[in-house]
Amino acid sequence: MIPRTLGQQTEREARRQRAWEPHVEPINTWAEGLRTDGREVPHFDPADGGVNARVLFLLESPGPRVSDTGFISMDNPDGTAANMHTLITESGLSREDLALWNVVPWQLSAAGVVTPDRASHQEALPATRRLLTLLPHLKAVVLVGQHAQRAWQGIGSDLTTFAMPHPSPQNFNTRPYARDDALAALRTVQRYLSMQP
Repeated sequence: MIPRTLGQQTEREARRQRAWEPHVEPINTWAEGLRTDGREVPHFDPADGGVNARVLFLLESPGPRVSDTGFISMDNPDGTAANMHTLITESGLSREDLALWNVVPWQLSAAGVVTPDRASHQEALPATRRLLTLLPHLKAVVLVGQHAQRAWQGIGSDLTTFAMPHPSPQNFNTRPYARDDALAALRTVQRYLSMQP
């Protein structure tokens, strides 16, 4: 896959047709169940590992482009997704081994980025705990950014975790070392996975 491909209508339609393939059907059915009170919740990307994922990437909350694509995906047409795509490719991780999600799974604003607060994290904890039970092959969780790292403290899971800086263009532009730190973290994840049965 090439970064930002979900910016193309034909690719969005093709991906939506795949949203109910067996490896993502259980978690996309679950995700649709979170769409209460008008909340917008994206689907898992069928280009990723789905229920076969060995690594779960947890970000903050869906960005505004999710309204256009309907997926939490490293192929979304935005800078954060493009940076994530590049980092994962460079690290040697396979898309078949991972799933992307957010500690607050519903979009907080379709008009722009809204940073989740502690109340949002608390409200979303049961959803994250439930998701972990739907991914039976998980070996590790990558906490992407400080908000995911803070929210994870309330999960109560003994899964191995790794932390990486958030790959937003703003973060990478204002903290030049953040990209190197993120790539180093993902290469550590890749080495860890290679040692797992």
